[in-house]
Amino acid sequence: PYQPWIISVLLLYIISSHTYQGFSYSSMSTVIEHIVLLKVKPEASDEDIKKLIEGAQSLRTIPGVISITVGSTFAEEWMPDRRNGHTHTLSCRLQSKEALRVYQDHPLHAQVKKECMLPVLAEKPIAVDYESVVVLGESTEK
Repeated sequence: PYQPWIISVLLLYIISSHTYQGFSYSSMSTVIEHIVLLKVKPEASDEDIKKLIEGAQSLRTIPGVISITVGSTFAEEWMPDRRNGHTHTLSCRLQSKEALRVYQDHPLHAQVKKECMLPVLAEKPIAVDYESVVVLGESTEK
């Protein structure tokens, strides 16, 4: 018969390994989340906002970036409006704290910030970073 510890190790491996968008996660994997809340000027044109979004999406090419999402914030009629004036949000998932440093210092990041973001912002963005264990929902499991 199998030793109980072997079964435990196999079960742990089976339930803890995932692949999402080409990046391999386990239940013990940690990532860095970089979240930026933006208040776009009311007079910003659709073209300005398109440039902001496309510029942000281009940051996915920076080494260590797992994913980038950016979009307009919203409040449904059934929920309180918690946006506090923030019109857009950028979320960047990175492989490590070292990757966050590479991202922050990368020339493309500086260029996008200068050319695509700052010109259309009504005020300084709010940015926070945190480390998190990855927990995938049922729809993303193998």
